Amino acid sequence: MSERPPRVVPALAPGTRGLRRDPALVALSREHHGVLVRALDLKRAAQRPAGDPAVVAAARAFLATWEAEMRGHFADEEQELLPAARGFDPEGVRRIADEHREMEALAASLATALVRGDDLRPVCAELGPLLDDHVRYEERAFYETLQRHLGAEQLARIGQALEARRAERGVSACPAPPSPPAR
Repeated sequence: MSERPPRVVPALAPGTRGLRRDPALVALSREHHGVLVRALDLKRAAQRPAGDPAVVAAARAFLATWEAEMRGHFADEEQELLPAARGFDPEGVRRIADEHREMEALAASLATALVRGDDLRPVCAELGPLLDDHVRYEERAFYETLQRHLGAEQLARIGQALEARRAERGVSACPAPPSPPAR
């Protein structure tokens, strides 16, 4: 992948005990937990020795989550959230769309490397931090901005649209916690 400027992830305000999420965005936020677990798995895998089975396990676990959850999650955000935010957060919209494309490319690279038996650690080292930064940006900045700028009715419509999209895919509104990678 090409060199890119560092990603800025806002810190939580001092004294913050957590982020309050509008009901329309709760399911997306819950999915983020599983992605953060996968990001941590990938970051740890990148530090393991070459040939360690835990690296392959982390890659397989990520790719399973990618296919089962993340593709749909990205589509949901791109179809429902990004258009709603274009008028008041064009930079955030651009960042999220760009990072989605970058993660798609890295997921494809990881899948290819897995099939070829290549060293997975370089892709894990790039993908893990990107996933972590991306989720934290969405939660701490983008979703917070959405909640500040969109009215209750518009958020409710977005929530209904997200629910319908999830139902079409057969995805529960309350995702199960991620399972650990097979060892």
